[in-house]
Amino acid sequence: MRKGVVLFITLSVIAAMLALVGAIFSYLDKSKKDASLTTALIQSNLLYRDASEVLKTSLGKAGKDQNMKDTVFDMLYFTPITFKPEKSDLFAMINCKPLANGVNINWLGFENNSSKQMQFIAAQTVLDRILEQNNIQDATLLREKLRSQLNSENSATSESQNRLSQKKGIITLEQLKTTARDYRFGADDPAIERIEWEKFFSFSDPEVLIDANYLSAELIAILFEMELEFVQKEWIQGDDLKEFLETNGADISTYSNKLFSDKPIEQMYCRINYGHQEHTYAFGFEYIAGRGENFEFYGEQ
Repeated sequence: MRKGVVLFITLSVIAAMLALVGAIFSYLDKSKKDASLTTALIQSNLLYRDASEVLKTSLGKAGKDQNMKDTVFDMLYFTPITFKPEKSDLFAMINCKPLANGVNINWLGFENNSSKQMQFIAAQTVLDRILEQNNIQDATLLREKLRSQLNSENSATSESQNRLSQKKGIITLEQLKTTARDYRFGADDPAIERIEWEKFFSFSDPEVLIDANYLSAELIAILFEMELEFVQKEWIQGDDLKEFLETNGADISTYSNKLFSDKPIEQMYCRINYGHQEHTYAFGFEYIAGRGENFEFYGEQ
């Protein structure tokens, strides 16, 4: 959690979260006698609807109080919330994470866009330094494969991506990993498998800024040329990134409000696991600017 800040969740926010819990247990209790996959899918759709509304209400309760909004985001991102009534086999666990806490991989496609050169340079810099640090043998081949994906109209690489298949560019972590695996076998270069892409890149709308205060230590070290061990020790996600950089003498010339947002961006991925009658089910969705999107049912766990 943020240093020097005592988390204070208002009663209204707690009430909103409890409303979601009540909805979950109400739906689950009604179907105790039917644990079929069909029933579980119906439950997930109902819970998805209510969860989206609860997130909207919780963030809305904070109003213009930025400290309160920061607290709500921190609670969602850093504290998986588990609910389980006494003497019951029902439970639900809610966990969320930011979607824009990385350099957008699709900024690599802005090479010829004169108005987006700052974004292109940021993405190119991160990619170049990652490849250099990991001793990638054929960086040119990898860039060609990435460029091919960035220009592709139909980017789906698995059934789980079918809902996004009409969008252009690299739109999921899975798609980027598939491209990296293709390079691995084409270049016979296993070093590519060491890269944890999710710590560096995001896959949201290219027009969205970087969610600055939730960056990984690895990305901060690369972007601002700091020692990774130092950043890992001192950086706490949720802190003010610009303040952290200035306090520690980093070169902040790369930090620009054209790239970074110093306030949390209302874009997150949430997963809800719930269970009853010795069965556990899960679903996920994206919450973007007040509404739920891209629901995916993961079935029995």
